[in-house]
Amino acid sequence: MKLDAVFEFNNGKLPSKGSILLSEPFLQDPHFERSVVLMCEHSDAESFGFVLNHPSAVQLNDLVDIAPKSIPVFIGGPVANNSLFYIHTLTDIDSSEEILPGLFIGGDLTEIFANLSLNQAHKENVRFFIGYSGWSKGQLEQEIIERAWICVNNIPRNTLFSKNTSNLWRKCMSHQGKQFHTFALFPKNITDN
Repeated sequence: MKLDAVFEFNNGKLPSKGSILLSEPFLQDPHFERSVVLMCEHSDAESFGFVLNHPSAVQLNDLVDIAPKSIPVFIGGPVANNSLFYIHTLTDIDSSEEILPGLFIGGDLTEIFANLSLNQAHKENVRFFIGYSGWSKGQLEQEIIERAWICVNNIPRNTLFSKNTSNLWRKCMSHQGKQFHTFALFPKNITDN
């Protein structure tokens, strides 16, 4: 058996709205190194999502004066990095759009803040981002063919919203079976082995 057949970074799945992209272990892009991306839209016209595991150095109240304190902001990607975006599991927020059953993007920010102020536990149910990850028509499919990403749909929501995101890529990769569990064990720098 060939070694490359055993360690091929491919699972044959295509992206869709709500799916997760996992970057290949040695991707040398500073925006996407060991990233976990939630796809909020994937169509012939556009594809976009948010990197779930790249925290920024700022808190939400550093960006928005009326925001509750102690809420982290993540770097969602390199596009529109001067804009704030958010996903959540709060079902009663006006103008939010459903990505998957019970998972939403956007909505009335004043309602989100009010909800967070009333119930501190809801901080675990909202994730804020500066910027997003976007692909032009056919670009993401080409990157998947080139084995920069695998697309998965089996990550539990509580894993995606976990507070500690430093090992999120590794956890998600470990859910993908024996072949991909091996990738999860690879060091970031192959010379560290």
